[in-house]
Amino acid sequence: MAISKSFFRRLLSGTVYAVGLTAAAVICFLLILLLTGQFKGLSQPDAVGADPLNPGQTTDAHALADIFGQEIPVLPGYPIHGQALNTSYNGRNVRMAILQYDGFTVTCVQPAFAAPLLVKNQLSLSLKEGFAVDGLPAVMAEKDGAYCLYFNTDHAAYSLFAPAADEDSFLQLAQKIKLIK
Repeated sequence: MAISKSFFRRLLSGTVYAVGLTAAAVICFLLILLLTGQFKGLSQPDAVGADPLNPGQTTDAHALADIFGQEIPVLPGYPIHGQALNTSYNGRNVRMAILQYDGFTVTCVQPAFAAPLLVKNQLSLSLKEGFAVDGLPAVMAEKDGAYCLYFNTDHAAYSLFAPAADEDSFLQLAQKIKLIK
C-alpha cells in the first residue's frame, strides 16, 4: 500500500490549521488574562494607598487643600464648609475631602483609583461626555433634576453633585469651578 502525496498535503495542511487555531486560542487567553489583571507580569502594579491625613473641618478652601494634599475644585467667592477624612477602598487607605456649598457638593478622593467611591448610584448609568471642569474632561450623570459631573487629575478624582438643579444652571456652575492647591 503506497502513501500518496495528497495524503501528506492533507496531513500537513491539517497540522498547520490545528497549530494556527491553538496559537489563536493562546493569544486570546493571554489577552483575557491581561485585561482582567490576572496576568501580573504584564499588568500595571497594584495601586498604592495614600498616607493618612489629619482629619478636620474648615471653611478655608486653601487650608482644606493643604490637609487633602492635592488640588481641590472650589467655587471662588462662595462660602464652603469643608472636611477632610480618611477612608478605605479595596483595603487601601484613601484621603477624602468634601466641600459643602448651598445646593451642591464637591467630593474629592485620592489616589484616583478610588474614584468608584464618588459614584452616585441613584443617577443614570448612561454617562454623557463632552463636558469640562477647569479644563479637565468630565462626564455627566443625571436623573430627575439631580446632576453629577465626574472628572480627575493623575492623582485625585472628583465629583460635583447637585441634587436639585436644572441642567443649564448646573453646567454654568461647573464652568465657574477652579482647582486650587
